[in-house]
Amino acid sequence: MNIEMTKLSGAAAILAALAAAPAMAQEAGGWDADADGALSQAEFARGFAERGIFDRWDQDRDGRLSETEFSGGVYGTYDRDRSGDLNETEYGRTEDRRGASGFWGDNEAGYDYQAWDIDGDGVILSNEFASGWGEEGMLGEWDVDRDGYLSEDEFSNGVFGEYDEDGTGIIEDPELTDIGDDMGDEGFWDV
Repeated sequence: MNIEMTKLSGAAAILAALAAAPAMAQEAGGWDADADGALSQAEFARGFAERGIFDRWDQDRDGRLSETEFSGGVYGTYDRDRSGDLNETEYGRTEDRRGASGFWGDNEAGYDYQAWDIDGDGVILSNEFASGWGEEGMLGEWDVDRDGYLSEDEFSNGVFGEYDEDGTGIIEDPELTDIGDDMGDEGFWDV
């Protein structure tokens, strides 16, 4: 009986591993419309729009993100405990790509916690974050029409580019794993 249970457990593990890509598609809300195991930019844009992140971050409802709204949205995403400040744990969580040097910074040196904590009190307040975030220039990188704001398309395309690490224009394994992690419960984009 133990041998049969071991075989059954082994078979279940293999089936679970083979089902990983479809599971990601389910985690991301079934974004893979053509069921090819990858996300095109259009599929990603539709799925990401359904999350409503742009709409929540667009505080003045003008259909575009200002530097303040963009910075505030990212800041609010990091502030997991909603305390109004970022402690070093919230700011630096990179093991799941949530930290400043994770998703947004790809481990770039510009996201140094102590440098962003301007007053040195051990937490990063929203004004300190906005200062550091503005210096990083992420909005400028994604602002294709150079109007100083991000449209929903520019925002979605910028986020897509962060996930499309190999620059192929398609998000496939292992990039899909990052989306599944970030969109799931307790992930970076969890809403």
